[in-house]
Amino acid sequence: MLPVNAIKQYTSENILIFEDSVSKINELKAAGKKVGLCHGGFDLTHPGHVLHFESAKNECDILFVSITADGFVTSRKGSGRPIYTDQLRAYFVANIKYVDYVVITDFKKGVEVINSLKPSFYIKGPDFINKTTPGIIAEREAIKSVGGEMRYTTEPPMSTTKIIEYIKGEIKMSELLLIIDRDDTLIKDTGFFGKEDNWKELLTFKDDTLGLLSYLQTKYKTTKVVVTNQTGVARRLFDCRRVEEINSYINDELSQKGIKIDNWQYCPDADAAYVEAKKDEVDFDPVFVKEQTRRKPSTRMVDDALKELGRNMQDFSKIIVVGDKEGDDGGLAANLKAKYIDVTGKSYDDLVFEVG
Repeated sequence: MLPVNAIKQYTSENILIFEDSVSKINELKAAGKKVGLCHGGFDLTHPGHVLHFESAKNECDILFVSITADGFVTSRKGSGRPIYTDQLRAYFVANIKYVDYVVITDFKKGVEVINSLKPSFYIKGPDFINKTTPGIIAEREAIKSVGGEMRYTTEPPMSTTKIIEYIKGEIKMSELLLIIDRDDTLIKDTGFFGKEDNWKELLTFKDDTLGLLSYLQTKYKTTKVVVTNQTGVARRLFDCRRVEEINSYINDELSQKGIKIDNWQYCPDADAAYVEAKKDEVDFDPVFVKEQTRRKPSTRMVDDALKELGRNMQDFSKIIVVGDKEGDDGGLAANLKAKYIDVTGKSYDDLVFEVG
């Protein structure tokens, strides 16, 4: 459920507490006014609701709308509903010009609302005219028992549930594939990060990159893959277990910050040609010296990640490489035909601007 902003109070002078609604309806009826009542969840308010209230107001002098409390909407519609809290739903409905008063009702069934409020008319949509379900039969009997009448509006019915199903099924949300570097992109690089046993104390996240990722996953559907070259393994500075331990730790920390990484890939190898050039300076582990590696700018780590996720490049509307080195830009991004975002020396606002 989308939360109510704690700073703003969603109140209106025509949103009444339940006891005041009972008194107000009695007062209006005593003054000769015909009071109509519409009752429901009115979740994700749409044009059909407005048309319904307009038609209902034509049936009465004063229109009350009772909003079903959150718990009862969930029990009837299932997990994920209501989309908006009862306070937000009441606030929205109260600001529709055809509605005179709104009340949030903590009742499971409309019958209980009718028996308590005792309106002149209980107003339903035209799709209820010929219905003979136990619920509508009970409501017809209830309005009759309090001296009121059943009335029906004339507008074509429009279902919130069907609108949600349409959005899920017919509207394709843009999905981004984010390929993210690790060192000096997600975290600050200390030079072969992980070679020190106290690496946890040295780990510092790059907040601007995290801000970018949060922004993107809020605006778009995203799949996020981290790909990182880790030649510190080939250089004997640390082993693969250390890399995996660090990746797992970063993943958990990011998860707590609300950022979900879908797949992690790393390459511990060094290219044979590079090793040959550095053989007098570095004692490389021959196990990790390869003629061909998965290192960036190769796309092999990305290919492996997608294979593990059961996805294809064609699934995504855009591919973005987020990194800090030339190899991420002219290399990996170019090979993937992807957009490149360089986080080097950039602020979060700069990064968001580049995405646009």
